[in-house]
Amino acid sequence: MAEPVDSKKPGPGRGVDLGLPFLLRNLDSTTQFENERDAARQPESSVGGPSTRMSPESNTGEPVAFIDPALLLSNYIDPFLDTYLKLDGVYDDSGPGAPGSPVPIVSGDTLGRRLDLLSHELEAYSLRKPKLSGSFQRESFQSLFTSENVRGFVIAFSRKRHYQLPIIHWPTFDILKAPLPLLLSVAMMGAAYSHTPGAEPDPAVQARAFHSISAPYIFSKLQKQIDTDSGFENLIEYCQAALLMIGLGTWVKDQEIRRTFICKYSPKLIRVIRDHHLAQIRHDDDESWPSFIRKELKIRLASWSFYIDCLATLAINHPSLLLLSEMCGQSPCSARIWDAETEEDFHNRKADTLVSSHCLVDQMSELMSDDWTEPRHLISSQLSPYHLHAMSCAFMPVIFNLHSSKFPDSHSAALFRALDRWDLLWAIAIKQMPEDERKWLGVSRNSPGLVWLSRQILKAGQTSEAKKWRYFQRIPSYTTSDVFEFVRSLDGEQTYPV
Repeated sequence: MAEPVDSKKPGPGRGVDLGLPFLLRNLDSTTQFENERDAARQPESSVGGPSTRMSPESNTGEPVAFIDPALLLSNYIDPFLDTYLKLDGVYDDSGPGAPGSPVPIVSGDTLGRRLDLLSHELEAYSLRKPKLSGSFQRESFQSLFTSENVRGFVIAFSRKRHYQLPIIHWPTFDILKAPLPLLLSVAMMGAAYSHTPGAEPDPAVQARAFHSISAPYIFSKLQKQIDTDSGFENLIEYCQAALLMIGLGTWVKDQEIRRTFICKYSPKLIRVIRDHHLAQIRHDDDESWPSFIRKELKIRLASWSFYIDCLATLAINHPSLLLLSEMCGQSPCSARIWDAETEEDFHNRKADTLVSSHCLVDQMSELMSDDWTEPRHLISSQLSPYHLHAMSCAFMPVIFNLHSSKFPDSHSAALFRALDRWDLLWAIAIKQMPEDERKWLGVSRNSPGLVWLSRQILKAGQTSEAKKWRYFQRIPSYTTSDVFEFVRSLDGEQTYPV
């Protein structure tokens, strides 16, 4: 058995806390709500926008105007919003089993009316699906997702937007105009970010009870939009909703739930990404703020879909759906540019911020290059810890393919070398990052631990000992138990706090 891990031991992958206790707890299928607990500990940072500055006491039924409406993305506008507000009720006749009575609009504010309509749609959807029939508890849903609670959930998500899946453009996102599936997924994510251990009731625990209806509902709406073939601009909010739901689904440590998300839902989203070439998008130097936002939304959708796909390869041995070779578009921009609240602020921030034009596949190619003697070209591109987080994820399918294809051990040399180079670049990037900004790293702070684990997996895969671990059979298991047992063997008998 290997020596117990010292997560601060000097050498490759060391010099920083690798976050192994969190990594172990996250892979342990017997624990729950690890990501929610981690998110609850994150610091908060406010950002302006029509949904993040909305007063919970506001009951005017009108959006609060904090930004020129002309700057809002046209694709955020729900074309049926006026209908919702003008009619006393609407009928859902979209399929067999839909109730023939009008939606009771009982709330006096616009958000409340939208939530009433959402609960009706969820109930109608559950009645049309035999497997879901009777599973939707409308009263419970309405008691949790009240106007006041949802505003609080949205604000919680926006203030901890750095943690994971920063795919919402908060300065222009409006919960009064977003399609209902996106409103639902944002509220669900915000509830997860509002996790309060020991609290009764805990919104994160309550919200998780609605995963079984929310996921199929959201993906059915995505499929309906795909079937209309109206172009990606009308799909983007539905893809955001889908990706947020996939992110939440990966937090649930249930084998069948994970299998459903990985085998059924993820391929549907990735097909949209591939069909619309989102992984190949690049910015123009002179583009307007609305144009920048639209492109950046697509870039972030493709990037975070790829990261989640890579983590599934690491955790459950599922072959990657998005290929590294496809990731030739631009990397996501810095949070400083993304959080700009006005067009003037955007141009000012863009002018004094170094922007990397590198794409992930180029960054990985450089890292594995034979003639990489000094990291001058990578350092000059100002790779941030966020870029390096993306690269730490990209190692996972490469190592998986190396093992599953039974390549000779000699092929591992370039990967070991690349992992060592990554360690050097991470140390440089962290040193260059102001200390007070490091608290905003979110899940990126776990990148050294992921690279350390990648190195251990690569190393163990070359030995005869690998045969005793089911993980190295490289058969999808949809449970993290296989990789967890392997990591625990590296950690010796060391315990970790729950």
